[in-house]
Amino acid sequence: MSATATPTSYTLYLDSCGDPGWRAPNGNSTVKYYAVAGLALTSVADMTADQEVNRLLTKYIPDAESQGFKREICYHHLIYGKDQYQNLEDTQRLTMANEIFDLLLQLKPVLFATVVNKIRMKERYGVNAYDPKVYAIQATIHRFAMFLKRQTNGIGNVMMDSEEYKRDHLLQEMVRTFKRTGIIMRGWAYQPRYEERLERILNTIAFSDSDLSSGIQLADVCSRTTWQRYEHNLSGRYNQLNPLWNRQGTIIYEPSIIPR
Repeated sequence: MSATATPTSYTLYLDSCGDPGWRAPNGNSTVKYYAVAGLALTSVADMTADQEVNRLLTKYIPDAESQGFKREICYHHLIYGKDQYQNLEDTQRLTMANEIFDLLLQLKPVLFATVVNKIRMKERYGVNAYDPKVYAIQATIHRFAMFLKRQTNGIGNVMMDSEEYKRDHLLQEMVRTFKRTGIIMRGWAYQPRYEERLERILNTIAFSDSDLSSGIQLADVCSRTTWQRYEHNLSGRYNQLNPLWNRQGTIIYEPSIIPR
């Protein structure tokens, strides 16, 4: 990184979709895939996202908090008309969804996603299989770190939903490990092997309540859209995201499907 040029700062907002638990007979999960996805925004795009998300929420669900719900974009609730979206007509929910995806294209973020095929992973690695959530978060942050290295003066932060952190002790320990040693994944069963010390990432992972972060809310849209593509073969909204995936020239790195 140049010592004289002004750094370009990106924040990677991450969210997850699907159940990270194993399918029977190794667990009780009913879904095949687990996805972690998100978007990297520059500070300028971050400010625009905050203004535009607030505008959408004011337009469509201004009274959510007075009704006992969070005033936020929750894509699952929007799709099915639940909770804060229960009073919207189908056409209103569709229009709001269209505006959200238009906003994503306007912001031009860099999208990252790791999709874990839990059945294949367990079959291939057995008792040595990494926890899907831990693996997906590590792998996604690793590719974000590689993206930052490809930028002349890229530095970054990672932000996730604080509720996820509070209820997940495994994630808490993973964050502590990141801070001590960086991201390290080793073992004969996993290729490629890599060790990433996160030189371009500041503070490793930070946490925020989702309703206070427009970036986390948009990451929720990206993660559910990606998960639905693989779990339910729903490609309409997913295809809208195609121009935004992390890439270098003609090489498109996202989404990463694990195991290969």
